[in-house]
Amino acid sequence: MNREALPVYTQIAEKLRQNIHQGIYQVGDKLPTESQLSEYFAVNRHTLRRAIAMLENEGLLRVDQGRAWDFCCWYSY
Repeated sequence: MNREALPVYTQIAEKLRQNIHQGIYQVGDKLPTESQLSEYFAVNRHTLRRAIAMLENEGLLRVDQGRAWDFCCWYSY
């Protein structure tokens, strides 16, 4: 499937997943804030939240309600 044909939230999740696997975000790091990521990807917060939910479901992120997102690695690469 063509990358551009993927939903925007899937493209964002893919980019964040790549950053995690490349070591840009380390275990225990906090991601930038929701507003910072929304601005960076030029999307609304709903779209960003869908991307974050995908990564949380994969076990790559832990979301603490009302706090910054924490990246958690649950398996070794």
